[in-house]
Amino acid sequence: MSPYNDLEAQILSCFEQDDLSDVSFNKIALLVFGFQYKNNPAYQNYCSAIGSTPETVSHWNQIPPLPTDAFKSTETVITSFPARQIKHTFLTSGTTSEVPGKHNFPSLSLYEASIRYRWKQLNLPKVARGIFLTPSPASAPNSSLSHMMGVLESSIASESIWLLKDNGELDDSGLVRYASEKEPLFLLGTAISFLGLFDRLTEPIKLPKASMVMETGGYKGSHRNLEKTELYQLFKDKLGLHENSIINEYSMTELSSQFYTQGIGDPHYGPPWTRTRVIDPRTGADSAPGSLGYLVIYDLANLYSVMAIQTQDIAVAHNDGSFTLMGRDPSALPRGCSRSADS
Repeated sequence: MSPYNDLEAQILSCFEQDDLSDVSFNKIALLVFGFQYKNNPAYQNYCSAIGSTPETVSHWNQIPPLPTDAFKSTETVITSFPARQIKHTFLTSGTTSEVPGKHNFPSLSLYEASIRYRWKQLNLPKVARGIFLTPSPASAPNSSLSHMMGVLESSIASESIWLLKDNGELDDSGLVRYASEKEPLFLLGTAISFLGLFDRLTEPIKLPKASMVMETGGYKGSHRNLEKTELYQLFKDKLGLHENSIINEYSMTELSSQFYTQGIGDPHYGPPWTRTRVIDPRTGADSAPGSLGYLVIYDLANLYSVMAIQTQDIAVAHNDGSFTLMGRDPSALPRGCSRSADS
């Protein structure tokens, strides 16, 4: 039996709950922190250097978040299990001259369960066809985004169509026909892949009633830069979709869970097995209410690496645990799913 089997079972039980009290979350988070401190040498060194150990930490918000740049280290492997047990690796995107970040797993069972349970919480109707504007899992085996799409395809639709060819070209030839059949469609892709689709359309397509879109990713490092209102106006102009039919997904390669928002103006919400903070990058303390700071995410599904992740995304925290994304730290290296798609 693996040393994390018991923790896996406890985390899986969290997936089946509609809510998780702070007391319950704290109990499991401290167990996960103790496990990761013991079994992840790189993370242990980091925590010890700042004086945080399982003996000194009593609440989940005291668990040191690891900056995402640590996953790019070429000298250390960020795993809480022996490196010889690595069976799956997802890579962060970037240019060929950059060192990619690596998120390693001994198994994807917990990761995939997190994806499925989080999607189920959205309570969205299943449609006849799901149309994906991302590489398929087979053509991009190291892409966490493609893998997530592959995990979700059977939950989203009865039939899946992948428009992005292996050579990177977007094949939208069947989209007009699918739209004319009047069955609701679900389109999923990065913001930049949708811009590529819009550029190719010689005239607007009216998607069937009750059709929806999930878009993810920003524009850093690409040649495009649109405000969310501008992008969603294009969805209306090009596909006839109201903003409330559009879902935005926020996550990253270094995480195992997803955060969603719908339409314009609402914050992102995570599943019960996550918590978030917004911190002052100078002090590491929580930012004042309504103030900007770095987004920190505590994800119990990240059992195999590090549960607490400090992003380079700027956000504002809300009292109910949600957050409003304001953009990426302009001094951070460009990265992200949309950047890969743009390439």
